[in-house]
Amino acid sequence: MTGNNQGFAEAVVRFRAELSAAVTRSRRATAEARDESATFREKTAALTGQAKPEAAAPTDETLRASAADWRRAQGLPVAEFEVPAPAPTAAPSPDDDDEDFSERSIMFRG
Repeated sequence: MTGNNQGFAEAVVRFRAELSAAVTRSRRATAEARDESATFREKTAALTGQAKPEAAAPTDETLRASAADWRRAQGLPVAEFEVPAPAPTAAPSPDDDDEDFSERSIMFRG
């Protein structure tokens, strides 16, 4: 009977040792992943500081025309885009009232 208990005790000791090693490996991997993520965030923050905050001006019409000519000469597709006109602003209709759209939900809670 003592032999069976001794084998079980050894198995428990091995299991605990393997479990401890697995936990140690997972903690090490987590720490490495956090370090890598922090480094990536720092590099990304540095790159965003170098980015131009202002919007780029539209490409000159002559440059766009010469680029389109080159693409046609190479047999590449050329997308023809019209310069969009500014969208008209929508004026409120005269029958719009200033009532809150949620007035019904305020008066009839439930």
